[in-house]
Amino acid sequence: MNLFSIVVMLVVTLASTAHAQVQITISQPAEATTMDPGRSTQVLTVNYFYNLYDALTRWDNSLRLQPGLATSWKNVNETTWEFTLRQGVRFHDGAPLTAEDVKATLERNLQPGKTVVQPGFATIEAVQVVNPTTIRIVTKKPDPLLLVRVAQMGAQILPARLTTDEGVKELTRKPIGTGAYRFVEWVKDERLVMEANRDWWGWEGRAPAIDRVIWKPIPEDFPRIVALEKGEADIITNVPPDRIKGIADGRATQILTVPSSRIVTLSINSTQPPLSDKRARQALHYALDIGSIIKNLYAGQGKPFSGGVADTDFGYNAALKPYPFDPAKAKQLLVEAGRPNGIDVSLHAGSGTMVNDKFLLEAIADMWAKSGIRARIDMMEMGARQRMLNERTVPANGLLLGNPQSTLLDADGSLWRLWHPNGFNGKYWVGSQPGQRFHDLMEQARYSLDPARRRALYTEATQIIHDEKPWLELFQEVIVYGVTRRVAFKPRADYRLIVAEMAPNR
Repeated sequence: MNLFSIVVMLVVTLASTAHAQVQITISQPAEATTMDPGRSTQVLTVNYFYNLYDALTRWDNSLRLQPGLATSWKNVNETTWEFTLRQGVRFHDGAPLTAEDVKATLERNLQPGKTVVQPGFATIEAVQVVNPTTIRIVTKKPDPLLLVRVAQMGAQILPARLTTDEGVKELTRKPIGTGAYRFVEWVKDERLVMEANRDWWGWEGRAPAIDRVIWKPIPEDFPRIVALEKGEADIITNVPPDRIKGIADGRATQILTVPSSRIVTLSINSTQPPLSDKRARQALHYALDIGSIIKNLYAGQGKPFSGGVADTDFGYNAALKPYPFDPAKAKQLLVEAGRPNGIDVSLHAGSGTMVNDKFLLEAIADMWAKSGIRARIDMMEMGARQRMLNERTVPANGLLLGNPQSTLLDADGSLWRLWHPNGFNGKYWVGSQPGQRFHDLMEQARYSLDPARRRALYTEATQIIHDEKPWLELFQEVIVYGVTRRVAFKPRADYRLIVAEMAPNR
């Protein structure tokens, strides 16, 4: 073989290698509930949004704020921000991104009932188009968190035509964003397929290293782990604690972990007796051995907390200590609340909400029974859970399992996002309503530009949550992924699986 032939063969081989398609499969325990970023804050579903869509600003892998669809911004005055949009960005259907798209998306989030994320955008008064590449966001009062609000859940920019009532119907069938990945197909309960958007504007000019991603829901733990071990899945979420060591020791698998910005709680509908009495809600906490739950169900991967805010967030109150396990105290509180014979409650969860969710509810019910708290367990499919959240239909004296995460790394994006009168829990506790001290503290903090004052306001507000216990506070999570050794990525504390941050292990 002559030198020319060898060179030709090398060129062909290199070209073939360079264009080899890289595909990964990610398996979560639940199906997507929607493709509309305004209609879900459920972590597993939000993962799809952060691949299909972009926002004005974004959190990078280390949770530092970076430019997104906006390249720069400035204060015009203390209530007006001006954003310059990135030029040359196109939606997946080829249409150019304009200021009108940004305006329409954000304005939809200002209308109660149109989305489930409205409380996170309630500081905004108006969105104004200055020209096709410039917008202004006017807030009702000075807003210290506006730049991170436009990076949060629900801030993903849609084509203006898909923000109308009719457009949203189209969006649910065929999502269109500007993100690093474009929608290919969604076969319910089987797969959701995305492919790299080669026209993506990119972070620092970077193109996606993964060409195609298949999101495959596998509800049961054992089949999900088998898929990982056989190489049929590259990343699995919700790894059972008792399988962590086996995956870590596997020849082709590994475990990746990171402390999270997410907490585990049960929302309480406390609008009626007995749970309208804070002593009954306090009894729910004293009757639980949270340390035992973390140790036995989660292999020690978790941290008890109180006050409603994770330690990742501004506003975390380190002075608040979780209630100790004290069944006698729980019984006494029920007596003081006029319930010497105990109380009846219901526990609700969507299958796949979190690892060991059914076992968690069973453990809670078993511990409660020893203090006279009788609990009925209701496990739902994830879509039914999402409807219960969206429509605020937790039954009276019912508790709904959730693991909400911070959207702003600030108590406004965790505690107040949920307990605002228009938030998921806002109708379930009188303390959330205008005129109540907690409500007033959170609203003052929302509009204060003084960090010291905001921290003082949050300190008092979290103390109220600690004393009133309007929800059941369990623990702050640690994220655990099972991963094959053929894919590399750094896990994020915000639970986002962003495929553009991943690469094949060569």
